[in-house]
Amino acid sequence: MKAIRCDECSDVVMMPIKGVIKRCYCGKYHAKYLNDGITLIVNGEPVVIGIDNNTFSIAVERAEYTKEWTHRVDFFFTGWIPNHPGEVIFVNTIDDVIKFEEDFDTGNKGYSTMPNGGS
Repeated sequence: MKAIRCDECSDVVMMPIKGVIKRCYCGKYHAKYLNDGITLIVNGEPVVIGIDNNTFSIAVERAEYTKEWTHRVDFFFTGWIPNHPGEVIFVNTIDDVIKFEEDFDTGNKGYSTMPNGGS
């Protein structure tokens, strides 16, 4: 999964899968996934954060399991700043995000950003 972080309002916005446009709190940045579920279209140049779905799910499960423990236990997951072609397409305006062709072929169907096959 991916998220965007706004340099104006410091909002971090988790992106849902495919076609739903989300924006940061102040509205400076808007983004959406293409239908491939991999490529993010975003206006401007916010920080884009990639989160490995597998390690994130494991961390959440372990945190839930240990919720009642009286001592602190930390669980970690893998993240990165996406820089592979097809992971993020930066466009100029909010209208460019809205009007970007949903069926644009990035050529990355089934592309994994993580060496172990995570996404």
